[in-house]
Amino acid sequence: MQAIICDDEISTCGEMEQILREFAFENSIKLETEVFYDGNTMMQYLKRETVPAILFLDIELPGMNGVEIGKYIREELRNSEMFLVYISSKKEYALELFQNQPFDFLVKPIKKEKLWHVMEKMLHIIGKNECNFTYKNQGNTYRIMYKDILYFQSDGRKINIVKENEIQSFYGKLSEVEKECPEGLFLRIHKSCLINLHYAKEINYRAIKMVNGDVLDISRSNRVEVRRKLMESMTNEIRNNS
Repeated sequence: MQAIICDDEISTCGEMEQILREFAFENSIKLETEVFYDGNTMMQYLKRETVPAILFLDIELPGMNGVEIGKYIREELRNSEMFLVYISSKKEYALELFQNQPFDFLVKPIKKEKLWHVMEKMLHIIGKNECNFTYKNQGNTYRIMYKDILYFQSDGRKINIVKENEIQSFYGKLSEVEKECPEGLFLRIHKSCLINLHYAKEINYRAIKMVNGDVLDISRSNRVEVRRKLMESMTNEIRNNS
């Protein structure tokens, strides 16, 4: 899933991007963000790239303003599916924006709980396909929510999906699984193991203990990076819960 933020205030863009990263991590979704500081540059991007799932669009922009961009998206690109969320420090634009079918409206300064509410509404509408890992086995397609997966482990050509009380398997490559997983949620600790950071309970220099008691080796080449990523993850969780 892709989200675009278009606002001429660098601080607003940075704050929103951080909030969206936290939301994606907590909800186990794969979310990529692009940031633009003027309407014209973003319009050039929209003309040549895939239109994002959600666009956070400032109304007062240099070049094309948010109202003009919204009209172009709906009428010229004929895209009525994209979730268009306007952002502004003013509240008196409601009637002017109505024709562009906005999904929501955020007032600056952007509050974390308001932005999370918008994202939760969007996920409720589109379903949580972005929250699922999909694989095939013997001609059947299966989906597992990322939040239910403790880790992936390769065993030859087979990939084991380890949940708290169950293991499911399919044939594939761990490198391909890693590409599908939400960025920042899963971490490669070994050439044969990819863990969900939420479920790492203890770490020492050579291994990680998961919440189900499984102890997983950390490869020598990954030890520094694994420790750094785990510390980042723990810091984010403490910040989000404080």
